[in-house]
Amino acid sequence: MVFKKLGKDLETIMRKLRGLPNIDKEVINAIIQDLQRALLSADVKVELVFQMTENIKKDAMNTDLKRARRKDFVIKLVHDELVRTIGGKPAPIRIKPGKSNIILLVGIQGSGKTTTVGKLSRFYKSKGYKVAAVTTDTWRPGAYEQLVQLTNQIGVACYGNPNEKNAIKLAVRETKKAMNDGYDIIIVDTAGRHKEEKELMKEMENIEASLKPNEVILVIDGSLGQQAYPQAEEFARATNIGSIIVTKLDGTAKGGGALSACAATNQSIRFIGVGEKLEDFEEFNPTTFVGTLLGVPDLDGLVKRVQEAEIDVDPDLVKRMMKGKFTLDDLYIQLKSIKKVGKMKQILAMMGGGNIPEALTDDAEKNLEKWEVVLNSLTQEEKDDPKIIKKTRKRRIAIGSGTDYTTINRMLDQYNQMKKFMKRALQMQKKGKGMPGLPGMGKAGAQFMDKLGKDFNF
Repeated sequence: MVFKKLGKDLETIMRKLRGLPNIDKEVINAIIQDLQRALLSADVKVELVFQMTENIKKDAMNTDLKRARRKDFVIKLVHDELVRTIGGKPAPIRIKPGKSNIILLVGIQGSGKTTTVGKLSRFYKSKGYKVAAVTTDTWRPGAYEQLVQLTNQIGVACYGNPNEKNAIKLAVRETKKAMNDGYDIIIVDTAGRHKEEKELMKEMENIEASLKPNEVILVIDGSLGQQAYPQAEEFARATNIGSIIVTKLDGTAKGGGALSACAATNQSIRFIGVGEKLEDFEEFNPTTFVGTLLGVPDLDGLVKRVQEAEIDVDPDLVKRMMKGKFTLDDLYIQLKSIKKVGKMKQILAMMGGGNIPEALTDDAEKNLEKWEVVLNSLTQEEKDDPKIIKKTRKRRIAIGSGTDYTTINRMLDQYNQMKKFMKRALQMQKKGKGMPGLPGMGKAGAQFMDKLGKDFNF
């Protein structure tokens, strides 16, 4: 999960708060100290941490409430303050239909701007827009070639000229070409620059003034930490920042710099980069994000992700699955569908289980890969009727797939559990009680299955 440690710390604080019988001033002070430690540990700017926690403390202490409601009120204060810090609401869409829209990306060196141009191009192309990319980076060797390579992967046109050394002329000329060619969205990459590089900062200002973009997006490295605030502040001073993209949130990044950048620019995060691949790119909603940090499931977001994965639903397969009469081949199809939706840890986080130990989610990912190999080593008879897979057959399958008995047994156990689960689901539907929860996911799992069933007419 993004901001994994911060999420774990915050959920621990919330769980502690919910378990207390009374909430008095002493308890509030203790909670505030825990919050400060969690935010500082995540590399949020010190002054911002104290400003945030002071706001929470002031309202918690001064609002007259009945004892029974104070606990929920304090939790809501924490939620609302975090949401406010990262923009309060999703960044507005500034794309105008029927016109050429220019999006200008700015940021310091090494923040991942060029890769983000590729990710952003892929995102907007998937929404049906005709997208082009432009590079104006005249400083970094190979910048044009890198962007060409990225855009070729997704079938997006790339404009630039590695021989031109004047970034402003390059930006104007190549953007005009893209506009004349009828592109809906033109994403312009710029050279990385540091706040102390006055000449480059002035160049960036001139590029913005010449292009008059619909939006300037600041690209921030998620691992930047305490330096994020002054860097973001300087970029906001030099250009009209409209939103933020945070990159590299898949590794060890604490992510606090992203919160600081939002505070410095007074703008919201629009997207986050969660991996090296072009598809590792997600829209960002402050409210659902903070909810996930605090252990609140994002069921609407998960259903939307399932829908956007464009999984082809075979009515016959659905009927077999719901009646608990499916084969291992059917299970194999379902495993591939899960992969389309996203990584297991992302799915669990959206269901309010983001702080499940990483070893378990990693193990689940590995199991899916191993099971595919095992399934390819089975005969059709074994796939159709797994009950016949006994010791001698397991030995043959283990040798053929290069796996061990444990992996085969786990797969068969999962198959049998799934059959029982689906039979129970059918029984509950017939009784009008909705869908049962996913194993181990409690109420959130039940809510998700019920919502998914309604959305897909299961």
